Amino acid sequence: MKIFKRGIIFHTLVLCALFSVSAQDSQPTMFTVHTDNVKFDKMMQYEEAAKELKSNFEKHNIKDVSWTALSIEDGRYVYVTPIKNMSELDKNMMEDLYKKMGEDKADALFEKMNECYDSHHDNVVHYLPEMSYHPESEGSMEGKNHREYHFLYYAPKNGKAMKEGMKDIQAMFQKRGIKNGYSVYHSGFGSDESYYMVSISGKDGLEIAQNGKLNDETFTEEDQANFFKVIQSTTRYDKIEGRVRPDLSYQPKN
Repeated sequence: MKIFKRGIIFHTLVLCALFSVSAQDSQPTMFTVHTDNVKFDKMMQYEEAAKELKSNFEKHNIKDVSWTALSIEDGRYVYVTPIKNMSELDKNMMEDLYKKMGEDKADALFEKMNECYDSHHDNVVHYLPEMSYHPESEGSMEGKNHREYHFLYYAPKNGKAMKEGMKDIQAMFQKRGIKNGYSVYHSGFGSDESYYMVSISGKDGLEIAQNGKLNDETFTEEDQANFFKVIQSTTRYDKIEGRVRPDLSYQPKN
């Protein structure tokens, strides 16, 4: 399957940091993912409103709130926020903004955004460092804002086989000394189906494709059998591309 020949098995829009985190032990492992399904003819208005939202968070220096924004090729805009536990879902992320902006101005801003889509969605994803692969040779993630997200959906009866297969592939990447890494996430609360998502990072799609070609030249027939073992346990597969949007992301000042 081509998914495994593109540099990394099967991510993250997370979607999320769907998505942009590396395999550091200190990194959070649970994320909320908010997705807006934006109409193509409303993208300019939506981005203008999203930038205005970020600007107001910066202006008022709203604390205890952060998000990484991503734009997906099919029109989705995804906002990924780390959380410590499920109880944080009760927190109103916009409460302080409403207090400082005023209810009327804040409502007007969100109405501007709401005009741009007919549906949105929230769910939780879990980052799995024990299945992710980030060798020292991979180098810095700076400037690598392009993302490939590969989703492997599976039936509950195949959960054990999928888990074992994903770990076997990580061990295989380590054994072969593959130089480009990947992050693995798993579906959580709010997801209709069980899936693993693999997030691949690069400066652009060409770099990701070139890394995949290098991997192809390294993997053996035995390795391809490991990939096929995982594929056999899936019910369907999706691949999407997107990019991290620093201009729409927010981190409070220290």
